Amino acid sequence: MTDTSGRDAAPNRRPGSIWLRETKGRPAKQPLSRQQIVRAAVRLLDEGGVSNLRMRQLADSLDSAPMSLYWHVPTKGDLLELAIDEVFPDPPARSAGRDWREDVTAGATGLFEVLLRHAWMIELMGSHPPVGPRALAHTGAVIGILEDAGFAERRLDSALSAIYYYTVGAALTEVSWQNMAQHTAENEEEWAERLGPYVEGSAQDHAPSLSAYVKRSATSNRDQRFQDGLECMVHGMEHMRSSHA
Repeated sequence: MTDTSGRDAAPNRRPGSIWLRETKGRPAKQPLSRQQIVRAAVRLLDEGGVSNLRMRQLADSLDSAPMSLYWHVPTKGDLLELAIDEVFPDPPARSAGRDWREDVTAGATGLFEVLLRHAWMIELMGSHPPVGPRALAHTGAVIGILEDAGFAERRLDSALSAIYYYTVGAALTEVSWQNMAQHTAENEEEWAERLGPYVEGSAQDHAPSLSAYVKRSATSNRDQRFQDGLECMVHGMEHMRSSHA
């Protein structure tokens, strides 16, 4: 598309991340703060997910006018980015004298628990990468743990990806099972029992093993499932760290 001057017109683009833009300060007579708005938004998200967050409803919960919110948060997308960072867990500590694997496990577990507690984060992270200050502090701390453990650059990058991919993927799986059970008014064990015949009819040669796995998953402890998988991953990271680059 070309404008009348013959120059190419800029394509329509979504405004960049709020973290990359300067933000306005609070006017002297403005009673609300950005933090108040974000915390109220988190409450609505926790109560009903992303669809439950509407700017007018948010303004009403703060006894304010919608336009007052836009002074601090120009768009709903900006608000969602801020909400993700608001609930991101504290960075894991690098403990003196403790095995690096314990520190990695603590960091991954803290993030997993937050993702389950604020399940809307998983939906949003697909379109709103967590790059706020708290998210970056968490990632930076994990990088520090891996550096102290002796991971070389290439292996450090692979290990870091493994930690976050596994943790977010595990939380996504758990939340999807939990949501399906809620939608059908069943617990996870009942839902898995109904799923059994479908699995057995669809999986062909692997049906018995897959059906047994589904039943075990529905009856096992969610936190223990996560910890067992995390232990497998961390052992693999130890093997990778010890091998030659």
